Amino acid sequence: MRQLIAGAVSAFVRAYEMRPGIATRWGDPLVGFCDARCSAVRGLKCSVSLDHLMPEDVLAGASVVVVYFLPFTPELAETNCSGTLASPAWARAYAETNALFAELNDQLVDLIRSRGGRAEVPGAAAGFAEVSLMSRWSHRHFAVLAGLGTFGMNNMLITRAGCCGRVSSFAAEIAVEPDVPLSEELCLFRRRGACGRCFVRCPSGALSPEGFDRWRCFGVCLENAGVYSGCDVCGKCVTGVPCSFWCDTQK
Repeated sequence: MRQLIAGAVSAFVRAYEMRPGIATRWGDPLVGFCDARCSAVRGLKCSVSLDHLMPEDVLAGASVVVVYFLPFTPELAETNCSGTLASPAWARAYAETNALFAELNDQLVDLIRSRGGRAEVPGAAAGFAEVSLMSRWSHRHFAVLAGLGTFGMNNMLITRAGCCGRVSSFAAEIAVEPDVPLSEELCLFRRRGACGRCFVRCPSGALSPEGFDRWRCFGVCLENAGVYSGCDVCGKCVTGVPCSFWCDTQK
């Protein structure tokens, strides 16, 4: 089942980017499986928010959370390295990736059901709360628990393909061995106090060694949304940094 799901994700992405009108290109996807019943998942109600949904809230009997990361390309990242607003290509990639996620998740759910498993995508109740600026279903936290990466000082997921990309997830009951979190820290600043490039890249000053100011970050995203028809994006802290693409962190 692991290979089947990973193959389906890759095949869908390659076919999707060839559709007429789709400008975005993605790198090779990463797929992981978070143990839905582990204590760390229970801990999301403390580490993220008290009303964070559990996998069983989405699907009774869920055994795993299926998580996948779609890297963007270096060419797309380059377009977003200058200026204080997101580039038009970056905003378009945000919208096109959201549409891709919606369709791909539905196809993966159908695939799992066709093989005798059960799966469910989190609904509207798992969305972003503008009062707290917190999600009730954190794709990034599930990705960390699925072994896809670690958190950077930019508050984003750093995977072995870098942090320049997007992540999605859903609950499932399938026969697959869950992955475990990485033991290696991928953020250079957290690992040895080096780098800190994302602090400089952030146009709002939301990032610092002391932490992350989500309100300042959200303000910049709203500014972009006013320019790009509701695309509340920025992406400056994941472009033009050593961890944009994992190979860069080895230099």
